[in-house]
Amino acid sequence: MIIKSVGRWCVALLLTLGVAGCHGADGPPTQPEPAFANWPKPLDGLRFRWSAEPGIDLLSGPAVPLRGYLESHRIGDMTFDADNVYPGFKRAVPDVGKPIDKSTSDLPFELWSIQPATDSALVFERPMPFYGNEYFHILELTPIDSGYRAYVCDGLYRIFHEAEKPGSYVPLLAPTEKYPNPDLDNAAIDVWRVEFTDRPTQSDPDAPPMVTAPQKGPNPAPLGDVFGPWHITGASPNTSWGPTNGPGPDPRYQELRQRCLDRMPHDAAQRQAFYTSQFDTPPTAEPPVPGWPGNTA
Repeated sequence: MIIKSVGRWCVALLLTLGVAGCHGADGPPTQPEPAFANWPKPLDGLRFRWSAEPGIDLLSGPAVPLRGYLESHRIGDMTFDADNVYPGFKRAVPDVGKPIDKSTSDLPFELWSIQPATDSALVFERPMPFYGNEYFHILELTPIDSGYRAYVCDGLYRIFHEAEKPGSYVPLLAPTEKYPNPDLDNAAIDVWRVEFTDRPTQSDPDAPPMVTAPQKGPNPAPLGDVFGPWHITGASPNTSWGPTNGPGPDPRYQELRQRCLDRMPHDAAQRQAFYTSQFDTPPTAEPPVPGWPGNTA
């Protein structure tokens, strides 16, 4: 943690209470500085790692806004702050204006989860520092009449946080009565369906041009707007689509999930070991893949 203080007392208070800053004689409270632009401080120990089926280019074209969207979504989920998204996200993703946790919502499934969830009943228990890696794999990226449809595997099994007992780090997903160890993959690995278009919209006629430089590098987040003219038109973390009284998940959902299980970089036994791991120090994240350029490219 980076702590800027105005005295020994303030440092002690920061360490004890986890307060972001202290008042001193020389000015207002100070705040921890993020290590990377557009990357929130609580996620300094977390990195995203992407892979894709043969023939899908992760560094250019439609995969770039897809990466930016799902990474931004997760960052907003984890920090409980929809402002912690990449530049351009708010322009590229519709604000549906209705709470996604209302079972009586008349929104179609593809809009329920299009924005980050900031309610602890929906995703994470509370905002906190996270460590480790989240794994995304693009199973399919298919042209459709309106743009593209993607199916993306999402693996959460190697993410950790500090336990209630300080100095102990435990997995985000651990065995419970509802999810015993052999079944934890059901909670830790899912399939996103995302649809998006690069066609101009009346609401965004002056969108920036598409990025052309390869989007790969050492940074965990892009420095600029990687959405360009792209707009997300629908997204579902379990492939459910259409009206709420409709069919729900994609008929191929179980097939897609099995493919995701097979594509994860760790096999079933390794994943089960992560679910029961405990560490005395924060687990180290592997570097981002492909990451984002370290300049304005």
